[in-house]
Amino acid sequence: MKSSNRRNGSRPGARACARPVLAALVIALASAFGSGSARAEAVWRFAPPQAPPAPEGVAPAPYPVPVGEVGDISFWAPNRGLLITGGTEGPGKGPVAAGLYAYDGSTWHQLATVCGGAEGRIAWAGPDEFWTISDQRPGQVLTGGGGSLESISLCHFRDGEVVGSYAMPLAEANSYLHMNAAVCRNPSDCWFGGEDGVTPNMGAFHLHWDGSTVTTVYEPEDHTVTGMADFAGELYESVQIAGNDVFQPNEQPEHPAVLHAIAPAGVTPTFEDVATFSQAEHKRLPEYGKGVQPTALQGFDLATDGNPLGSGATELWAVANPLVEPPHGSNAASLTVLRLVKGPSENVWSQMTPQLAAGTRLAGASTRIGKARENGISDAIAPEPGGTGAWLSLRSESRGGAVVAHLEANGQVDETEVLPAADEPQPIGYRGDAGPIVCTAPHDCWLATAGEGAATSGWLFHLTDGTQLARNTDPFFDGQDPVIASRPIDGGVPVLYPDLPPVDDSLANQLPPAAPAGPPTQTLAPAKRKQTKRLVEHIKSRFLHRRELVISFTLTARAHVQLLGRRKHKVVASTRRESLKPGRHKLSLRLDPASWPTAMQFKATPIGGSPSAEGGSGGSGSGDTIGT
Repeated sequence: MKSSNRRNGSRPGARACARPVLAALVIALASAFGSGSARAEAVWRFAPPQAPPAPEGVAPAPYPVPVGEVGDISFWAPNRGLLITGGTEGPGKGPVAAGLYAYDGSTWHQLATVCGGAEGRIAWAGPDEFWTISDQRPGQVLTGGGGSLESISLCHFRDGEVVGSYAMPLAEANSYLHMNAAVCRNPSDCWFGGEDGVTPNMGAFHLHWDGSTVTTVYEPEDHTVTGMADFAGELYESVQIAGNDVFQPNEQPEHPAVLHAIAPAGVTPTFEDVATFSQAEHKRLPEYGKGVQPTALQGFDLATDGNPLGSGATELWAVANPLVEPPHGSNAASLTVLRLVKGPSENVWSQMTPQLAAGTRLAGASTRIGKARENGISDAIAPEPGGTGAWLSLRSESRGGAVVAHLEANGQVDETEVLPAADEPQPIGYRGDAGPIVCTAPHDCWLATAGEGAATSGWLFHLTDGTQLARNTDPFFDGQDPVIASRPIDGGVPVLYPDLPPVDDSLANQLPPAAPAGPPTQTLAPAKRKQTKRLVEHIKSRFLHRRELVISFTLTARAHVQLLGRRKHKVVASTRRESLKPGRHKLSLRLDPASWPTAMQFKATPIGGSPSAEGGSGGSGSGDTIGT
C-alpha cells in the first residue's frame, strides 16, 4: 500500500515524544487548531471531543476523552454534525454515557445521555430534526426468553428534545429486529431497515414513519438490509445475500439485485429491484469474479456526496467487503466498489476493485448479517462533495493505527495514511483502528476510531485545510442548553407497580343529602378530613451497565422498604428488606438476563405511626416507569 503526501503538503516538525503527558497533549491541540490562517493543503488532525460535563462539585476533566464505539457520524452542514455512541461508562472505563454528541463548527460536545448505541444510526429529517436507531433501554418486558437490546429501538429528536421513542418487548412475534440502516426523504417519510425475519414474518424487517405513525413493514425479498441513502430524492437500500436466504420466484439466485429503490409513501410496490449495468460494457453489476458466488460478498454500504436528504448529490457510492471465509463452493470475493454518476439524460454505473495491501479490509462499525456478526462496513466510505473521489476507512493487520485511503474515480488509490501521524499527539494507551468516516465539504472529513477497549474507541480525526468555520449558534447544537437526559415512555418500558391500592375517594366530591323541611336546626361545622402524607416521594430510577437497576427515593417517615422483580408472578430478583429512616435513599438490584423480570414492585411499609402510603406504597401511584 503506497503512502503519499499529495494532500498533506509540509507538516510541522515532529514532536519529541510519541505519547506526551496530558499537559503536552492539551498544548499540542491548542497549537493544531489555534491558528486562524488557512493551510493550502488538507491534513488529517487529531480532534478529540470535549469531556462530558462533570457532576456538581467535581472539577471538569482537564483533558479530552474517547467517546466509546461510534455507530455513525453524520452531518447536515459542516458546522452541524452528530455522532451516536455506545459510551464508555463502567468500572475503569470512562465517563461517557451511551448517547449522542453534537458538532457546532468548533467542538464536539455531549448532546444526549439517552438513545445511544455502539451500532446506532442517524437519519436527518431537517436541520433541527433527526431519528436514531438506538439500543433499547434495559428492563424490557420479556415473555419468550432473552434477546439483544442493540439497535432495536428508535428515538425521534426535534427542537432540542426526544419527542418520540419506539420500542417493543423482546422475544415476541411482533418484536422489532436489529436494524442496520436509516434514511429520511422528508420529515414525513423515514425508513429503517434491518435483519430478515422468520416465520410468520418472512422478509427484510423495516420500520416506516409517515409523519404520524411508525409502522412495521416486511419486504417480500428475504435479505438483510445493510445500507440506505437518499440520492437526489430517490431512496436506495442495499441488501446482503446470505446462504440461507429464500429467493422469490422473480429473483435470479445466480445474480440477485443487491440494491432496491424505495418508492414514495403510498406508491405500490414499496420496494423495487435495481439492476445495475455498466453503460460501457452492458454487463450487470456487481461482477463477482470467476467462481465467486453472491454469498461471498457482504452487503453494500451506501453514501452520496450530497445533503442527507439528497440535495446536491451527484454521485452514489456502494462498497462491500468480501466475507472473511468464503462460503462452501465459492472462491473468495474481492473488495468491491460501485459508483453511480448522475448524468444529463441517464445515470451511469461503474465498478472498481481497488488494489490494496494483502489483509486490508474496509473498516467501520460492526454490522450484523443474519444471525452472525462480521466486521461490517457501516460508514466505511465517504465521497468528497465537489470532487470525484472518496475516502475509505480501512482495517489492516500489518499497520498499527487508523488507516485511511483516498480512492479516485478510476479505481486507483492515490494516497494512504496511518493516523495519528508521527507529529500528532497520541493518546496514552491508544491503538485504535479506523471506524466510521464522513465528508461534509471539499477537504473537510471526519473519522472515528474503533477498537476493543475504552482507550481505542471513539477518538476523532479531522481532515481540514485550516479553514475556520462559523460557530453554529442554534441552541440545539451550541452546547449551551442542558444535556438531553430524558426519553419518552415506549412499549419496551416496564411498569413499577404500587404495593397498595390507592385510597378510595370516589365519594369525596358528592353533595350531602338535602335537610328535611322543619324548624331551623343548628348547623354543625363538618369534621375536617385528616390529610394523609405520602410516605415515599421523588422516586427516580435508572440502569447502570444495562443490568443493575437503581431506585432513588425520599422517605417522609421510617419504613420497611424492598425492591422486587417478578416474572409470571414469581420473584426472580429482590433486595433485602431494610428499615430506613426519613431522608433520601437508594436501592440497587442486579438483574439476570436469563430471568429478566416482567414487572418491578417497590414495597414501602410504614413503621409504627408513620404516614400512610396514599396512592400506593411507591408514593407515586400506579404506572410509574423505570428508566429515563
